[in-house]
Amino acid sequence: MSGVMVGRPAGAVQLAVGQSFTEYVQLTAVTGTGDREQKRARSLWCDPVGGDHPHGEAACRDIAFANGDFARLPGDSRKGVCGAGSELYDPVTVSATGVWERVTVDYQQTFENQCKLRVRTGLVFDL
Repeated sequence: MSGVMVGRPAGAVQLAVGQSFTEYVQLTAVTGTGDREQKRARSLWCDPVGGDHPHGEAACRDIAFANGDFARLPGDSRKGVCGAGSELYDPVTVSATGVWERVTVDYQQTFENQCKLRVRTGLVFDL
């Protein structure tokens, strides 16, 4: 994504009259490959929290903790390490595009499986 995003993408949740947002990201997660590929996408607004993300408050808190740098998300420390089956290769590719504190966000990363994604990114990509 280049430049500054203007307006909201189609399908975004409507803000109440008089509300505005300063942080917005479109999050996607693609699991599987080939015929088994599944894509999920959610919108997340922070300040005020909105959109259709199922864990909006927690996701906004984690993104704020990382100062908008998705490579520095705090992850889920309660999850600790992945247990049995963690060596299973079932890739999940996640992306975030939008604006955080007037800076364009364009993040993409592939993780070996859902468990490793959760350990590294917490609930942000739990779509």
